[in-house]
Amino acid sequence: MLSKLKILLILVALSVGWPQIILRFESLITPELQLFGLAAYAALLGICLVGIFSAAFIPVAPVRWGFALFISLSGIMVETYQSSVEDHMPYDAFISMIDASGSLHEAWGQYASAMMIGGVQAVLLFLGIGLSIHHVTKKHSKKLIAAPLLILFALAGILFIRGGDGARGLPTAYTGAAYAMLYGYERSTEVIAPREPVKLPVVRPLNGDGDIVMLVDESISGQYLDINSSRGVYSGLMAPKSGVTPHNFGLAVSIAHCSAAVNMTLRHGGTRDDYVRINGSMPSIWAYAQKAGFETIYIDVPRTKRIFNNMMDDSELKNIDQWIEFDDVPIQRRDHAAADALAGFLNDGKRQFIYLQKIGAHFPIHDKYPDEYMRFKPALPRGQFLNISDTGDRTGFSGSRESWITYRNSYRNTLIWNVGAFFDRLLGQADLAGSTIIYTSDHGQNLHERGGTGVVTHCSPDPKPEEGLVPLVVLDTPQTAGQPGAIDWDAAIAKGRNRSSHFQIFPTVLEMMGYDAKAVQAIYGSDLLTANTAPFAFNYQFNARLGRAPSWKAIKLDEIAYPPDSDFRPVPVGQRGQAIAARPASPAVPATGTK
Repeated sequence: MLSKLKILLILVALSVGWPQIILRFESLITPELQLFGLAAYAALLGICLVGIFSAAFIPVAPVRWGFALFISLSGIMVETYQSSVEDHMPYDAFISMIDASGSLHEAWGQYASAMMIGGVQAVLLFLGIGLSIHHVTKKHSKKLIAAPLLILFALAGILFIRGGDGARGLPTAYTGAAYAMLYGYERSTEVIAPREPVKLPVVRPLNGDGDIVMLVDESISGQYLDINSSRGVYSGLMAPKSGVTPHNFGLAVSIAHCSAAVNMTLRHGGTRDDYVRINGSMPSIWAYAQKAGFETIYIDVPRTKRIFNNMMDDSELKNIDQWIEFDDVPIQRRDHAAADALAGFLNDGKRQFIYLQKIGAHFPIHDKYPDEYMRFKPALPRGQFLNISDTGDRTGFSGSRESWITYRNSYRNTLIWNVGAFFDRLLGQADLAGSTIIYTSDHGQNLHERGGTGVVTHCSPDPKPEEGLVPLVVLDTPQTAGQPGAIDWDAAIAKGRNRSSHFQIFPTVLEMMGYDAKAVQAIYGSDLLTANTAPFAFNYQFNARLGRAPSWKAIKLDEIAYPPDSDFRPVPVGQRGQAIAARPASPAVPATGTK
């Protein structure tokens, strides 16, 4: 009776992953029958099932329970991912989720239902394998112990040879366990040299003695702002206060389509061809700033309580003079609190390098803006996510075509508040004389402008080009531009508008700090003053491992999906001041030129 119960528990647990198995078989049968691939997959699936069921009858209880614990826990992450994105979890995504483990407590809000599914599956599998066996025979004990372990090692070996690929449609428990083994192997064998000290010579800063600010927003798609599209919403960057000059590089391409990869690279200068070594062993932006005589300021808006964000660690912290957070500020007001803090630093007369990480428009966006900024309707339901920074459950958002309309409208409302009103507040009180702000976003968003269903906006395994499309604007003053040796941003934009890349920001900042341009570019590549000759593409396999090359998603600007006007209704006459307004108060115009 107990044996039947064990088998039943295992079968129920495995049934959770049945949709991925069906999809894998369908992909090998239609539109063209792939006999070899079909036979190989069926054999591998069968072997994995043999491994799971044989593990359930290992007569040595500690071994049986230990194996049950390992593979059931390993499967939670894979099943959570696949239930959330409705697609296979590649090894690259497994690494990305480990890198983002600092957000686990917040991820519960967004993926609670998927994590519960993964948890239930893990419990069923754990009990199914681990429960005791009556009438144990020692005759085949060695074989029963060896079989599941050998099968797991064989699967890990296959994935290793294929650069982490090849687990599509396999039981999530075995996939997760194999991924965990590969990750453990990589961490134990990787050779990253100790982080180097700054060796480049300081010559002359290009922005005099003013501050340098890297202002990195979250989840802002460049084509949704009025500076880049006649359909875009108010950004505060078209015509800021008198004395501030915006230099708009137009639509730029991000490093990757996940926050951690982008911010890590923006802080360390990794290049397209050498980001692993440079990010892991070269000096951070903070170290360069300190050697050049800057006080270093890190303003972290999304996180609180000194939790490291976006792959930051203690090695960076030692070169940061001030770490600013907003523990007691409501999330809806945090970007604006950061504007006040940044204005204070810009006005204090000290020479500082400031890296500001905003909240921007990261999901959930239901409550990221005040009621009076609901200028686009219909929008997502409000009032449930006021205290959630980066994630939130999907209540009120099903991922259907209709719900994406409400999402895009809430996104527009969020941009008006966390971009437009943010810059109004910042530039209304900050003195930029001599200082320069470089504004961009970590990545763009796939808001399903082309239709379709699902809930993923970025970090997807098969990304849309919009996930890597970001704004890039430089803000300075005529005083800055008039300094000897100052950057001619207009000339730079003539070369780089709608062609620039995140990879060009780090070398530009080093040159602004005073480092020799030739020495900088010899290591970190071209700056924003130089036309970008690299492909206009972002890396969607940033964590390429095991000898596998990164994968690049090309962006063709004439194929970009722009915000649909059909999402919202026209503004009734005489009601612009009310919360039902559908467009910004000032009509957007096509963005031309640089100012």
